[in-house]
Amino acid sequence: MPKTIYIQELDGGSSGIDITWTKSTQRLAIGGWYDSMVGIGGKNFSLREFFDALGITEKDCLKTFKEKTK
Repeated sequence: MPKTIYIQELDGGSSGIDITWTKSTQRLAIGGWYDSMVGIGGKNFSLREFFDALGITEKDCLKTFKEKTK
């Protein structure tokens, strides 16, 4: 089942972004809205495409997960 997080403005959520992770397909969907209802066209990425676009390496991920367990 996909899991979504919402990142909203401090104004009570009249604008923001949503990020959905679908584990079964290993894909991120990023979208948004403004004025409480107007959707902003989003984009879907494979997790690899997302990491590559941001320059996040396997080494970065391993370091982060190692730090998390401390």
